Amino acid sequence: MQIQSFQNPEQLAIHTAKFIINLVKNKPTATLILTSGDTPVLTYKKIVELAQPSDFEQVTIIGLDEWVGIPATSEGSCRYIVEENLLKPLNINSNQYTFFDSMTDNLPSECKRVDELLFSKGGADLIIVGVGVNGHIGLNEPGYSFENYCHVSELADVTIQIGQKYFKENTPLTQGITIGLKHLLEAKMAILIATGERKAEVLKQTIDQEPSVELPSTVFKLHKNSFVWIDEAAAKLL
Repeated sequence: MQIQSFQNPEQLAIHTAKFIINLVKNKPTATLILTSGDTPVLTYKKIVELAQPSDFEQVTIIGLDEWVGIPATSEGSCRYIVEENLLKPLNINSNQYTFFDSMTDNLPSECKRVDELLFSKGGADLIIVGVGVNGHIGLNEPGYSFENYCHVSELADVTIQIGQKYFKENTPLTQGITIGLKHLLEAKMAILIATGERKAEVLKQTIDQEPSVELPSTVFKLHKNSFVWIDEAAAKLL
């Protein structure tokens, strides 16, 4: 796990954007698992500024997770955030990307569909994630096995509470459907990005503690090619 700190979110976003652009230039058919949330949005905007649309003509993009029961058109969905800030501005063809169908009445089948897509690609070339204040990665909450592929999780109270910030009005959240940490461990490269003082404590715990399902972010210690990129505010306790 290689840790690097940047002066501010802007510098982190530029670095991450250039890294992803370089990756797809070197491997045009790369498979990328992309997260949503606040932190990566600036990175996606920097990719749009710096990349040529042709750079992404052959990539496969898979969304990291979704809130179960929340439609893709909702401003709080993973698909909406990634589409609006990256995929549509780059004119990436919709047949190149997939997100979990969080409205399906057969969630296990949906997990299997995304599993099989990743298996067919030989795993992800890159997975990029944020981290929750309780250490969750994607919607892999504390207690869920590192051996899980795609699965449905019961959301922690803190995740439900913080998740409300993505919606204009109070929205019931109970479950998530998510890429499992086994896919993260099998990805060729894993990157965790985090900004702001509110992530400082969980990052300190992640670095200080041994790998444990009770703090999912510690899975990065088990990955042979993983990076933690954070700004100075998030690094304040390190």
